[in-house]
Amino acid sequence: MNVPSSSVENESEERVISEFEGQHSSSHPLSEIKSSMTKDLNFSSKIQDVESLPEKTNQDVKRNDIRFYRHQVAGHYPIFWKSGVICKPIQKNEHEFYLEVQKYAPQLVRFVPKYLGVVVMEYEELPQTPKGKSTPTKVSTEEKVKHGKKRENSDAYPFSQWGPHCHQKKRKAMQDRPTMRYIRLEDLTLPFSRPNILDIKIGTRVYGIGDDPQKIKRKIAKSASTTSHSLGLRLCGMQVFSSQQNTYTFRNKFYGRNLNESGLEEAIEEFFTHDGALRSRIVKHFLKQILELLDVVSKQKTFQFFSSSLLFICEGCQPTDQKRLHGGVKNGDFQRIDLRFIDFAQAARDIEKKGVDKGFLQGLQNIVSILRKLSEQERKRKRSVNNNVSKVE
Repeated sequence: MNVPSSSVENESEERVISEFEGQHSSSHPLSEIKSSMTKDLNFSSKIQDVESLPEKTNQDVKRNDIRFYRHQVAGHYPIFWKSGVICKPIQKNEHEFYLEVQKYAPQLVRFVPKYLGVVVMEYEELPQTPKGKSTPTKVSTEEKVKHGKKRENSDAYPFSQWGPHCHQKKRKAMQDRPTMRYIRLEDLTLPFSRPNILDIKIGTRVYGIGDDPQKIKRKIAKSASTTSHSLGLRLCGMQVFSSQQNTYTFRNKFYGRNLNESGLEEAIEEFFTHDGALRSRIVKHFLKQILELLDVVSKQKTFQFFSSSLLFICEGCQPTDQKRLHGGVKNGDFQRIDLRFIDFAQAARDIEKKGVDKGFLQGLQNIVSILRKLSEQERKRKRSVNNNVSKVE
């Protein structure tokens, strides 16, 4: 998305960043579980944790306070950013999951974004897609695989355009529901100067329990030739920052759908590569956290997860290179990472206590195998280099 040009917008974001830097170690309390939960998407229904936006006094100021989330790399609807919190269109199952997880599966809480309630916003208050700016489009399979990197001019396109792209695609649907509710979630990218982000969909089953037969048929057909079918993994979106070029490389879901198994492994390796070298330390850190998540998810019998994702976040810019960057947090820890379990629109209560779907566990096990393979390849490379040095000496 575009760099905010309004002074009001810049001041708002700098204030949030300043507050974060001053108290980033504190955590937001999870919203209290409500005894009477909202069970449908009726926008006129009452809910106790709704934050109503103030009355409009200056339309420009209000629009500047709500903007496209600049680090959205996947999803069907645009995600918005407001005062340091991301606002995601509410989905019944996802909302209920966030309301229930603390009570019924507290061991999962540390793996999911912090839930901060609900906000009501009107369509006319939302930012509009910038005119004259191109957004990601479907391209031919050959071009997609060959030129999957979407390199954009650092001045014109410094951030992901996926949010504006979703806005264009869903404009009519959003206009038909001018008043919408959004769940409020913590912005996981706040601690990072230039966050690298990888969204991997987990599981071989890509449809939910309540989907109609035709929708199920379409989803199965769409995923049959993808790595969701063979690995239980599929790349939904990715951004990787280059300090040398001062720009991001973007990959979207259209690219991910056309990757074979080796192509997916290469894309994951690209995410973990900086200046031509594999970041083996953070690979190990992510691997440790995925194994912990796998242990927790496999033991709980409260929820079933279909089409949920793993979100990988790590710093994309060395502290020494951040000095010349304009704006944003200056993150001195290049090894900082964050792994979260996200996207619960198809999550459901495990009424029969069957445990997590086998295809979901298969996906988690396969991402573990891929990261272990990367680590082993790097160890072999280093041993080979050390042996060659020893021979020269």
